[in-house]
Amino acid sequence: MNLPVFEHTVSALRAIIQNENEPLQKVSDLLKYDPGLYFALIKHINLTTKRGDVTSISQAISLIGSEGTENFIIRRDHYLDNDFLIFWCYAVIAGETAVRISERADIEVTNEEAFFVGILPSVGMLLMLITNPNYKKIMELLFKIPVEQRVYIEEGLYKTNHIEQLNNSLSSPKIYRDVIDLMFNVFTKDGHRKKIADFTSKMSVAHKSLQMFKLIDTAEAAARALLFPAVVEAQEHFREMAKSYFRIPENEVEELLADVLERFEAACKEFKVEGLRDRCILSAESYVSPGLTFLTQSKVLKKSVEDIYAANKEDKNILIYGESSVGKRLLAIALHHRPDNPRRNEPFISVHCAWFDGDTFEMEMCGTKGCFLGMEKHKGALEIADRGTVLLKDIDLIPMIQQDLLADMLGKDKSHKIGETQPAAFNIKFILTSRKNIITEAKEGKFSEKLLSVINPIGIYIPSFRERREDIEFIADAIIKKYGLKLADPALKLGLREYYETQAFPDNLRDLKRFLFFLAAKHSLKS
Repeated sequence: MNLPVFEHTVSALRAIIQNENEPLQKVSDLLKYDPGLYFALIKHINLTTKRGDVTSISQAISLIGSEGTENFIIRRDHYLDNDFLIFWCYAVIAGETAVRISERADIEVTNEEAFFVGILPSVGMLLMLITNPNYKKIMELLFKIPVEQRVYIEEGLYKTNHIEQLNNSLSSPKIYRDVIDLMFNVFTKDGHRKKIADFTSKMSVAHKSLQMFKLIDTAEAAARALLFPAVVEAQEHFREMAKSYFRIPENEVEELLADVLERFEAACKEFKVEGLRDRCILSAESYVSPGLTFLTQSKVLKKSVEDIYAANKEDKNILIYGESSVGKRLLAIALHHRPDNPRRNEPFISVHCAWFDGDTFEMEMCGTKGCFLGMEKHKGALEIADRGTVLLKDIDLIPMIQQDLLADMLGKDKSHKIGETQPAAFNIKFILTSRKNIITEAKEGKFSEKLLSVINPIGIYIPSFRERREDIEFIADAIIKKYGLKLADPALKLGLREYYETQAFPDNLRDLKRFLFFLAAKHSLKS
């Protein structure tokens, strides 16, 4: 069976190709906006020509010509109607983001290759739809979550997943096979992701496929962030990956997203679906966050939170420590947005310490002057957030030597851009998150006493879910409400309560969200 195609894209392409006054290049430029058509054409041309290395639409069309292209389009017989327009928006935004990042980061791939890898996950979802028509009921839910959680839900419901479908459906070109193999190995069926060992030579094919994988990862986060602004994690993940994967500084992220939206709007005009801009994007742009509040039912934790709120009001530096995914990021953002925070209306910048080595960490914090050893000019976190707050996430993962260098920098309240001789003063409040209590670690020689002394934070420990089970149902209800999960049945609520009381939750919030989304998807299929 043919892959599903979008009715509005195929209609426009047919009109163009049948118009003798329109150049064939226009078909080449626009065909990419239909994931099913794009994938099918690349697969078809590599199978029929036995070349196995055609990676772009322009190459494919040059081989089969206008008549062959028209016949290929006409043979489509499975159309996606207006109910799938949010899917089209998601795919186009992901593809355009991949292209924009590729251009910005100067990755050695063509724009068409970048766009194709950006939409690969969407193609996988189309393949799922072919074999499981009721997959339609859960697609919008799946757009809101990271790939690893999507894989977990698909496996639980269908015993297969969209990456496996891609793996089974595309045998060439090799560069795309390599990317799919990476996805297949990184995103495990149990809902986790393995770490990528970024050790490949920059001249190797393996490095190119790794860069393409990173484009996919980042582009998906951008699509979630733009279409579903209430999903705060998607916005943070996009910024985190843009900076760590491609060295895109914080002050350029908004410009990049604005460019993506401009390209998306142009695509909507080409296909005469301008209303999608209003329906999907303007509503997202007008979204106003209700503000984040860290709430707990635990009396002990509630007292600790009240103490940290008081320290925050006094403009003290704060340390938040505890296991992964217990709510450290949420508390940090809540501290910034509190009405009594004296820096509430100033910038708030996150620096993800785990992603940076010594050189890139200095670049991220201080910025670069430009024209120094080929580096581009950009502002560092200390300059962007001056008078505001910097969140140093996972500060315990900074190597000890960088901890001491950071202590020297912060102790002088001045920083030097790389390549700059004159220091710049800054006025910053710091919120630190850590898996370990760095106050204790410093006493044991496992963390820089010098850095700890300079920052001098007030600490708060956030217990794991196992240590505060009274919070689990409370947190779960907030997730259900936030994401609009259809889990309100009273009988189901009783079963959930028992689940909350007995499960280990080794990954805390990640485990809880993964379970709730799976349950919501399962109930959507039954409805």
